[in-house]
Amino acid sequence: MLPDLPVAVLPQPAPADLLTALHDSGVRLAPLDQAQGLIWTGEQPSELAAALERAPSVRWVQLASSGVESYLPLMDQRIRWSRAVGVQSELVAEHALMLALTVLRQGAASVRAGAWRPRPAIGLTNAEVLVVGGGGVARALLALLRPFKVRPKVVCRSGAPIAGAEVGTPDRLDTWLPEARVVFLAAPLTADTAGLIDTVRLRSMRRDACLVNVARGGLVVTDDLVRALTSGWIAGAGLDVTDPEPLPPEHPLWSLPTCVITAHCAGDLDHALGPFVDLVRRNIRRLADGLEPIGLVDRELGY
Repeated sequence: MLPDLPVAVLPQPAPADLLTALHDSGVRLAPLDQAQGLIWTGEQPSELAAALERAPSVRWVQLASSGVESYLPLMDQRIRWSRAVGVQSELVAEHALMLALTVLRQGAASVRAGAWRPRPAIGLTNAEVLVVGGGGVARALLALLRPFKVRPKVVCRSGAPIAGAEVGTPDRLDTWLPEARVVFLAAPLTADTAGLIDTVRLRSMRRDACLVNVARGGLVVTDDLVRALTSGWIAGAGLDVTDPEPLPPEHPLWSLPTCVITAHCAGDLDHALGPFVDLVRRNIRRLADGLEPIGLVDRELGY
């Protein structure tokens, strides 16, 4: 049985399937003014800030997203904040793989061709792969890539070992980036990663390289990416996230045959309810036991 920690779900109306899943899992749902925990499924930090002003008893906020950069200004010592770490990792990793294969096989150009124009059979098998970021998405992606027998390298802040990959700290990025056939961005957006992929780094990449971003649009300098694709510095890009977002209809990226864009839909809560509810349950137990929640946000690191 779960500890008696009353939890509110906002914004209202909350997703019915989520409420049902939480109730069936033994989570005690409560009005905001009685809640000690708050599950936030919205997208507007200003709305969350207003809700917290009406919730003096809340001491823990569980976000439904893994990215937290827009919520950092709200965070203070009074409340523990946890992100949805690992909840959508498999979904996002599948999407990243789809984008990579579509770009490599020139899928966008084929779809737009309107005529029978065979494309080169460019494969992923045995390719040099670089993953920027060492979290849940990176690990799930490495598992999906295993049958392709790629030669993976991972750059992440900690440099901690990851099975099946060579791992290095961020100082290795400029050494490994020029070697990679496919570069996956799966890192949080922080002061250190904003604008990480710019003109200098795009020009250092292989001309047959594919860049895939399933993290945050701000990791890439968009104007520099447009220049890289139109000038042939790299072969293509697969983007689930952009800067700005949403990407305006008139933006040049839409018309580039070497660019595949999806509308920040690699993962969603509806298709990750089970893992999310399990995370909520585990965090309620940990808080009751005096432990920190899984996915506790480090305000200094920015994730």
